[in-house]
Amino acid sequence: MIVDDEYYFRKLLIHLIDWTQLGYVIEDEAENGSQALELAHNHHYDLIIVDINMPGITGLDFVEALRTANIEAKVIFITSYDIFEYARAAVSLGASYYLLKPIDEDELMKALVEIRGDLDRELEDTDYLITLKEQAERAKPLIKDQFVRQLLLHEPSVQPEILERQAEYYHIPISPIYVVIVAEIDQLNHRFNKEEERQLWRFAVKNILQESLETGGAYCEVIDGEDNHVVVLTGFPQITDSELYTLCEHARTFIDHRMKLRITLAFGQTYESLSQVHLSYSESVHALKQKFINGGNQVIAYTHDHISSEDAIFSPPLNRVEWLRVIRQRNREEVVLKVDESCMELINNRASKETALFVLMECISLGNTAILEQGGTLPVGWMTDRHPLFQQMHGLETVTSMQQWLVTFFDDIVFRELDDQLPRRRGSDIVFKATEYIEKQFSQESVTLQQAARELSVNPSYLSHIFKKETGKSFIEFLTDVRLDKAMELLKDVPHGTSVSLKIVDVSQSVGYADPYYFSRCFKKKFGVVPSKILL
Repeated sequence: MIVDDEYYFRKLLIHLIDWTQLGYVIEDEAENGSQALELAHNHHYDLIIVDINMPGITGLDFVEALRTANIEAKVIFITSYDIFEYARAAVSLGASYYLLKPIDEDELMKALVEIRGDLDRELEDTDYLITLKEQAERAKPLIKDQFVRQLLLHEPSVQPEILERQAEYYHIPISPIYVVIVAEIDQLNHRFNKEEERQLWRFAVKNILQESLETGGAYCEVIDGEDNHVVVLTGFPQITDSELYTLCEHARTFIDHRMKLRITLAFGQTYESLSQVHLSYSESVHALKQKFINGGNQVIAYTHDHISSEDAIFSPPLNRVEWLRVIRQRNREEVVLKVDESCMELINNRASKETALFVLMECISLGNTAILEQGGTLPVGWMTDRHPLFQQMHGLETVTSMQQWLVTFFDDIVFRELDDQLPRRRGSDIVFKATEYIEKQFSQESVTLQQAARELSVNPSYLSHIFKKETGKSFIEFLTDVRLDKAMELLKDVPHGTSVSLKIVDVSQSVGYADPYYFSRCFKKKFGVVPSKILL
């Protein structure tokens, strides 16, 4: 825009040079400061050429009004007077050039070329900033997700006021009450083999949870958590535990009935600050662990006794001698009963998942032992993820599923292999009866190969041969193992305060050793420690 009160000067300036060649278009003319100011407020100009000496609003007043209105157009001042005060005022107003009339064509072109370069660079900078801003906006959901994740996993290192300003940047409203909900789709990996299917179902669950909770008055941020969990950070104006439980139960019931999908939800305690939501998250994860004992497809509210049960010491009541006895007899009903009893003991003691898995591995060890001592072979790939049944073990989510898995293990692996051994082995019944004899009579010092052979009405040499062949151990080695395993169980059950020497004598005699010193040597040879160490 050209602003000058002299009409002929404006026209001269327009036709003095080729504006288009220099990258300019003359959009408007103004004959005074008032007209120019109105145009500047309604249009955008990259460059304004303005005369200083105009009646009414001078060029200096006009540009000062532009700056006050935050209009940052480039300015070239022109004047007929070479006055220092004019030049100083022009500089203070951010003028790009100050030219004297009559206008020198070369000076004008030099000024216009330089200003055109400045405008091009500013345009590039503006485009770059716009690109950065667009990229930041596109990445904002991912950055927001990471911000929420950090809130949940770590105690914030900044002040609550700074944390709230960061939350506002991500459009997370400040709420009086916060609580974290963790959801797990039951048997997700077992039901859906493909990761694409699992992601689809998690996405559906996230949407339903968010809709249900927002309908109940909550603000929600939903993210993917660890171990295929769905994690929901919620903010409420006000809510009680019972109201929150009802909201979660409504969502769970809807997902169960409409989607035919079983889901377990757990929530922590409510907190008043974003800086404390990591506590609620930790509590909800602790509460969700109770699913292993209590079963899935329910809502679990965090209580303080969850921590005490998690830390409780539970000693699994597995009597290896008794377990091996009923397994060797292929007594399925007795084995199932023992599995049920062990699982019920886990539930009654509210044992942790880690403790339950220890019991599970003990049962697997017993089954493997029974197979190998009878000369059987374990399935190809057993105890690795190559075997389908063993692979399923990693996905056990409740004690009930563990109970069913163990019954399947004994039926399909242990008893099937033991049954297959019967027609293949001559003398298996004799060996089986011999092991039964040992397990019943091991406490008697007089137990010998010859005595067992008389009881079974077989030749001692033949019994010795087939026993070693089918169990991998000699008769005396098998007897010693049974005696020492039983001794270990008895020593572990000794109450504190009992005399060590007297108790060792009692235990040694109860497992068939008259000489406690010989018993101690045998015990150390098998277990690497003397019996007295077990009692301490």
